[in-house]
Amino acid sequence: MDNPFKTISISLLPNFGWREFFRSLKWLMTPWKWKGYKKEIILKEKLSQYLGRKEVFLFDSGRSALKILLKALEVNENSEVIIQGFTCSVVPGAIKSVGGVPVYVDIDKNYNMDAKKLSEAISKKTKAVIVQNSFGTPANLARIRDICKKNKLVLIEDGAHGLGAEYEGKKLGGWSEVSFLSFGRDKVISAIWGGAIITNDEKLAGKIKKLNSELSRMGAGWVGKQLVYVILTQKIVALYNFFGLGKLLHKISGQLKWLSEPISKEEKLGNSREVKKGIVDPLADILIGQLDRLDEMVFHRRMLAKFYSDELGEEFYPSSSYLRYPIEVEDPMGLRKAAADKNIFLGDWYDQVVAPKSIDLEKFGYSRGSCIEAEKAALRIVNLPTNPNIGLKDAAKVIAVVKKWKLKQ
Repeated sequence: MDNPFKTISISLLPNFGWREFFRSLKWLMTPWKWKGYKKEIILKEKLSQYLGRKEVFLFDSGRSALKILLKALEVNENSEVIIQGFTCSVVPGAIKSVGGVPVYVDIDKNYNMDAKKLSEAISKKTKAVIVQNSFGTPANLARIRDICKKNKLVLIEDGAHGLGAEYEGKKLGGWSEVSFLSFGRDKVISAIWGGAIITNDEKLAGKIKKLNSELSRMGAGWVGKQLVYVILTQKIVALYNFFGLGKLLHKISGQLKWLSEPISKEEKLGNSREVKKGIVDPLADILIGQLDRLDEMVFHRRMLAKFYSDELGEEFYPSSSYLRYPIEVEDPMGLRKAAADKNIFLGDWYDQVVAPKSIDLEKFGYSRGSCIEAEKAALRIVNLPTNPNIGLKDAAKVIAVVKKWKLKQ
């Protein structure tokens, strides 16, 4: 039986269900265990096994992991790092935080770096290339790798979108010699915060270990706030359309600053946050549970993506893990508003060539007009939800709103 009060959401802890709720509640009731490292060790072992890489380093976020990785690669004021347009500001933000210069390359039809345009962006100062695998669809990794090898560049895989998918028989996130992951609130597996560096390069691992030894960990107060965040968010989503109770709770939580922002005001201004090492055991425990179900979650996402593709007449990519399902429409903001009126909250990755919209592009090294295709996509993009909390009946409601909107255009 359909729940008339159910909220279909793409971003408020989309992977989280009752398992995560009760795990968080259990940890909230045992604060003396928050500083343990047993779960963290298990998480590292599972990630190493899943991605086939020897060395795993954990951090408080993906952007922290990238910053430490760039430092270990000795990226500095004399270095350029190539990234794609159509990305999140934390990537160029991390490059700039170590003194490097982000160089943007335009995208192809899959919202990934256009391998044909990569060679044109390489200069004598280029140190590395970061490849994204947008929405879980693999980039042209073989071609990009060949270009990097030819020019003696480090290929860094950004596994924030693609964990769980494969390319040429290898898992994304473990495809290149070094990668970083994000476990943010709406990533493939998520614990609100968290990140990792994964590599087989022993020399690089040695440098990362040295940098890691100089870092501190998050305190108990921060840990408790994240666990409360899980409880609050679960209640907000469950009650969002129940006589406005969830909306009221969301508003009050925001005003009292109980819900942390994924990107701080300082980061939006181009300033970096302090890097912390490790993932505390309560959050590592949540990640272990999701990693154990990762293949099941990817299967579910692909099922919904296939349904969307069939209904909309769009191409389906079996190799994609479909973190979100992207479509392009006229007036995407209008569609998101129309869907929200039906208690369906669609995504906006990325409604600016370097997201979010509230940032100053110049502070992140982007010049308007340099990535035309990415800019065009940003004006038309909408993401449909594929997360484990969305069933086929929910997906049918999403499609009904999208089709109705397209008929109006």
